[in-house]
Amino acid sequence: MYDIFGDGTDYDWALYDEEPSEYAEEKLEPQLADVFEPSELKARMLTEEDEEVRMRDIPERMQVRYVGTRKSFDIPPSEEEVANEALWVARELSNTKGIDQPTEPFQNAVKHVVSFMAREYLEVPYISDHRRDYFTEVDPDGVTTELLTHDDLWKIYDLDFKYTSFANRKISLREFLSKCSIFDDYVTSLIDKAEKIEELNDISDFVNLKFADSITSVQKQTKGPKRPANKSLYEISLRNKVADFLPRFGITAAQYGANYLENSRRYYPEDALVSPEEEATTFVNTTFTDSGRVLRAARMVLSQDIAHDPQVRKALRRDWEARAVISVKPTDKGFDTIDELHPMHPYKYLHEKPVSTFKNGEYLLITKGESEGLLTVHVNIANYAGWFSQIAEYYMSDGYSDSAQQWNQQRQDVLQSALTDHLIPLMEKYIREKLRIEGQEAIYDASYQSLMSKVNVGPFRGPDADRYKNGIPRVITVSSGNGERNDPIVAVFVNHRGRLVDRLEVPTLRDEKYSKQMIEFISAKRPNVIGVAGFTAQTRHVYKHMAQLVSEINKSDASLSTIDLLAVEDEASRLYKNSRRARQEFYELSEVTRYCISLARRLQCPVLEYTGLERDLLALRHHDLQNLVPEDVLLVRLERALINVVNDMGVDINAAATSPYLATALKYVCGLGPRKAQSILKKIDARGELESRSALVTRGMTPATTFMNCASYLRIRNVDDADILDDTRIHPQEYDLARKMAGDALEIDEDEMDDYETKVMIVRRVVKEYPNKLNDLILDDYAVVLKTQYNAPKRQILEHIKLELQGPYHDRRQRYVRPTMDETFRMVTGETRDTLREGFIVPVRVSSLRGKMAMCVLDSGLDGFIYIDQVADDRVMSVSDVLEFGSTINAKVLAIDREKFSVTLSSKASDTKPNSDNSLRRTQNDHYYDLQEEAREIERRRAMRKKRTKAQRVINHPLFHQFNYMEAEEYLSSRQRGDLVIRPSSRGPEHIAITWKVDEGVFQHIDVVEMRKDSSVFAPVQYKIGEHVFDDLDQLIVTYVEAIAAKAEELIAHPKYRPGGPTALKSHLSSLTMANPRLSAYGFCLSDRPGYFELGFKLNSKAPAAQWAIKLLPDGYRLRDTSYPVVGDLINGFKRIQANEAQQRRPRHHGHNGGHGGGYHHSQRPPRH
Repeated sequence: MYDIFGDGTDYDWALYDEEPSEYAEEKLEPQLADVFEPSELKARMLTEEDEEVRMRDIPERMQVRYVGTRKSFDIPPSEEEVANEALWVARELSNTKGIDQPTEPFQNAVKHVVSFMAREYLEVPYISDHRRDYFTEVDPDGVTTELLTHDDLWKIYDLDFKYTSFANRKISLREFLSKCSIFDDYVTSLIDKAEKIEELNDISDFVNLKFADSITSVQKQTKGPKRPANKSLYEISLRNKVADFLPRFGITAAQYGANYLENSRRYYPEDALVSPEEEATTFVNTTFTDSGRVLRAARMVLSQDIAHDPQVRKALRRDWEARAVISVKPTDKGFDTIDELHPMHPYKYLHEKPVSTFKNGEYLLITKGESEGLLTVHVNIANYAGWFSQIAEYYMSDGYSDSAQQWNQQRQDVLQSALTDHLIPLMEKYIREKLRIEGQEAIYDASYQSLMSKVNVGPFRGPDADRYKNGIPRVITVSSGNGERNDPIVAVFVNHRGRLVDRLEVPTLRDEKYSKQMIEFISAKRPNVIGVAGFTAQTRHVYKHMAQLVSEINKSDASLSTIDLLAVEDEASRLYKNSRRARQEFYELSEVTRYCISLARRLQCPVLEYTGLERDLLALRHHDLQNLVPEDVLLVRLERALINVVNDMGVDINAAATSPYLATALKYVCGLGPRKAQSILKKIDARGELESRSALVTRGMTPATTFMNCASYLRIRNVDDADILDDTRIHPQEYDLARKMAGDALEIDEDEMDDYETKVMIVRRVVKEYPNKLNDLILDDYAVVLKTQYNAPKRQILEHIKLELQGPYHDRRQRYVRPTMDETFRMVTGETRDTLREGFIVPVRVSSLRGKMAMCVLDSGLDGFIYIDQVADDRVMSVSDVLEFGSTINAKVLAIDREKFSVTLSSKASDTKPNSDNSLRRTQNDHYYDLQEEAREIERRRAMRKKRTKAQRVINHPLFHQFNYMEAEEYLSSRQRGDLVIRPSSRGPEHIAITWKVDEGVFQHIDVVEMRKDSSVFAPVQYKIGEHVFDDLDQLIVTYVEAIAAKAEELIAHPKYRPGGPTALKSHLSSLTMANPRLSAYGFCLSDRPGYFELGFKLNSKAPAAQWAIKLLPDGYRLRDTSYPVVGDLINGFKRIQANEAQQRRPRHHGHNGGHGGGYHHSQRPPRH
């Protein structure tokens, strides 16, 4: 192509103005840096680095990923370097695919792909479409087999980057050795054989140990960090006679490493005639003064040698990868925090779970629990004793004499020291890192697949889809937004080009007048499909009304095509409606209208609703654990789904130049990126539309490599006299082949196709009139001729050309499938089978009482019904006998009608026992869950509590201390919550005080009055607190203080509790209501007043934060003169009070608000006793 059209520079003169005048020469042009802030330049991609990426003829994504590395695009790798990389990539890829030994065809396929990427800078879509001959096999029967899948190509793309880091590390290590004048055959052979970055790190550690003097000598002559000047015990030992003693142990660390790595005994020690102690005596000196010290020094040196030997580490990693196990236990905090419904519960107790069984990122959840102080994680190797015995054999003598056995014991001690002090911590770290990386990869891959399933979908297709213009339906979408009473219902009509044509807004569909307007709007536009969505479950009302209207319209004229109605997935539309892109495209339209436009486009081309999201892709839920992986890497992986689909569809480049909506896809075209796409669009805007793909070259739009990558994915459409091949996936470099095939299909001689116009006409005839004639061509024979002619395989390219001529840009995406009932239910209500199912106990608000039935509203906004036979265990005459209007109660889900968006409920006490639905809600325990250990821990804690309680009850007087209140608080400060002391009271001899710890820094002092029936010292004593009287102190402690402490613990353990006091709670409530202005929020916190908690709430984002005092009682809680036995009743009582006061406030808008503003409702703080 470039040989024909040049590189585009012939027309550079046209890009510049005429010669400037003298004044213009003197005048300095303002620079971008003078106009924009650096951050804005970066956001607009206008920095010098951005311009460098834009201008360099390398795919943008390839350039960006190598930023900060030693990668040079100026000098492509040699054939030898490509061959070395290909071997490495093939081995790594085989491991991920579970292939023990890659075949030669597989290795050759990988080598070709690596060369395409590393030498020719071709991206995955291009290789997948135009170089398929290099990674497919055709058997003698003509059956084609893919050696590499599309996903494999992306894996090779990643491995290419990983290999670059590995190769650079190897180069750096060689340079370091050369600089230090370290020339060692063993080290050189190790570097040559190294296959992983960890092995290079091992060699580096080995070199630093064995060649410390050489490294120190060089470092003295250079700046930067240096080795410590002090000699280590290892170095001191080697400078003494101990070095001469080491060979008596038999074999060297390197020889042991070779044995272990090869699982053989190529090297073995000779049996010594004397014991280790006797032998060591001959090496005693002034530093190591007896045989024991000599032996200890020798074992230390040998253990370090073995621990640092790269072969030993490589073999050890092999064993630990295959045999390592993970055990997990909760911390004290985790034991209390991780309940049955906690996401970490399946892993709370794990016993020796093999590392190979960790799937789907679950290890990352465990490490999160560890970082939060909830779990302890231990890495070990299964059957350590057996494994140690096995690896020790490679170091042992076979002798049976006493001296031989003594030497073997010394060798075992060396190995144990090497493992315990060095290698096991290293392997633990390695296994943890390996599991972390594998967990991240699992989440990346699952997220990518999730997004692929959403974007790799074609447009909606109804029964008359063959009559859609360009295969795209006309769409009306309807939404009422939040679905509140005053929210209008918006409908928009979008044509097949994705353009807004008309819109309608009506206040309601309940009114016949407005229903008629909607019917007239639909009938006039005659869409192929109507989509419905909204922000809340109130959408179900719109959906039901629209179903009635559509049914009426379809029945009114059976001769016309049926209009379909369905719910639309709106996750991308929710992000679009308030985005800068939406405001720029439709600045004058409302939020809900923009939302509807996006919904309509979603039914026409799903991928285009995601290509404009950019970093907002991360705001979508792709995986439950996606928040545990680095966002930047996740974004790169998600974008691959968009790259796949955009290049499968192609981009109408001229339409993209005039449509911001279509332009968002251009950056995902093969070879491009946001900078290069921006550059092309600006050039088209300045110079006019492209009349052909070749104009990308002749008009200087793209240089050679970029053109090679992107040409077949940029479509030239709706241009007069355009070559039809410019709207196919056929690459311009294959146009001659395509024209030859078209001529052969019509049996036209080459002599008759001697001019361009004739060739174009013949191809057009084949595409439009005779596509089936291409089936008569014998492509196998043609491929043989071409292979001889071009010295390159062409069979798959010929098949590719044939398919494109028979159906230019045929849709490769998955066919649109109507949402199932479950999917419709989820899209309309937001509820899934994980959040709502039969048997769940859910909070509901009673919205209506109708004798035999109560209507309720679930948190999601769904309607619920409680019939009289399900309202209570006892027989009642009316639901109002049991239920109260406006109250919030717990109810059990009996049945879900997903078609009618309603739920049948039960409020029977027998059905709504606390936690009775835990078995349904909890996630199944891991296969390696240790139930026995869990049971032992529960029993141990129960025994400890029993012992502590018994001790407190039996030892009455030891709880008495001669403390004042300050000393009592200081004494309890290091104790647990709920602990107490009995002390004298400042109120007099008839009083004592009990001080108990409510929380850190919070203590309550309780006044206790001693009462005697007479003045005798032997008279029975009773103790009184307020109106409560107790016969002894044990009874008082158990039934009053500990009972109150238990109630405090119950509140502190509640999810609505916030530490930090009223200020922190107020800030938390403000954050919640700011995130959702219509949301009311409440929570609990400790009061400044011991013995009390605060119930704080905000009715909406504009309402002031208010607090109500909660007094702790032995048998419950008191809120506004009403007592409640448990937290659930307390919450329900609070909601009832709020609902009643809300009703009382509605008719009047003046006067006092009943005293529930920002103040506290409690009396003055009592003095300490």
